[in-house]
Amino acid sequence: MECPRCAPVLAPAPKRPRPYGYQVGRPGSHQSISGIRAGGISSEPPRPIPYPAEDVADPVRPRHVLDYVLARRAVLEQIKHDALLREQVCDADPYLLRAAKHHGEETERLCPMCARSELVHVTYIFGDDLGYLSGRVKTTSELKVLAYEYGHFRVYVVEVCKSCGWNHLHMSYVLGDGAPRTPPREPRDVLK
Repeated sequence: MECPRCAPVLAPAPKRPRPYGYQVGRPGSHQSISGIRAGGISSEPPRPIPYPAEDVADPVRPRHVLDYVLARRAVLEQIKHDALLREQVCDADPYLLRAAKHHGEETERLCPMCARSELVHVTYIFGDDLGYLSGRVKTTSELKVLAYEYGHFRVYVVEVCKSCGWNHLHMSYVLGDGAPRTPPREPRDVLK
């Protein structure tokens, strides 16, 4: 006979995770075999509205503006004090440089790193209402049209130097008429 103190202690069996929507039934409750009530409750969680509807007087006027001038100034100060190397900040992605070359909008400010060429603004749009259009580069004139077509999307403006590769987020803001919409379907001929 083994001593009860020397016998190996067995850990309780781990609980298996239940699928989302599984409900523990009481005797006599109406449930299907999969554990979901037969009353038509979906196994997918309800999709929350990504943003509340808001009253917007002018959809083209930027709202919720975030300016990144202080962050830019801090990076430039770190470069002056040798805390950052030039290679760490002049590291523009080839796709960003290509977007700056073909879709960028020239500014009148010189690059703070090389002071040889003018900075270019590249504008990206992101939002749930945009669907497959989210993440695309757009011009300022295209933004005015999109502001009336979509309810809510965020615009990011990145400043890029085409010669040395300096890039920094310049500002971001929200455009749209404020009415939530379902995203458009992706056409079959769109390349991924």
